[in-house]
Amino acid sequence: MEDKKQIKNRLNKELENIRFTKQTDVLKKVYRPTWKDKLHQLWNKEISIPILPVSSAVVILLFGYGFFTISEFNNQDEYSYETIEIGGNTYWKAEVERRLVNEE
Repeated sequence: MEDKKQIKNRLNKELENIRFTKQTDVLKKVYRPTWKDKLHQLWNKEISIPILPVSSAVVILLFGYGFFTISEFNNQDEYSYETIEIGGNTYWKAEVERRLVNEE
């Protein structure tokens, strides 16, 4: 019995400076996270967005959108805003012509 106590004391003395620091890692592996824990981890996730590529993409998209809207505006005929009166009602000339082409 005395031998065991001496061995235990000697072992404690040798290991007194050693500390177990990976306790949280072991607990994470042993206990599976609940859906609430997963949601909490997802909610607190940090996102880093690089400024230069994102801002470049936004500028390209805005210029592209502006280019297509200007080109569509320029492609319309000059008569597209002209109105026609038929049977006492007023219609856009371009719309009447488009419908007449579709019906023929």
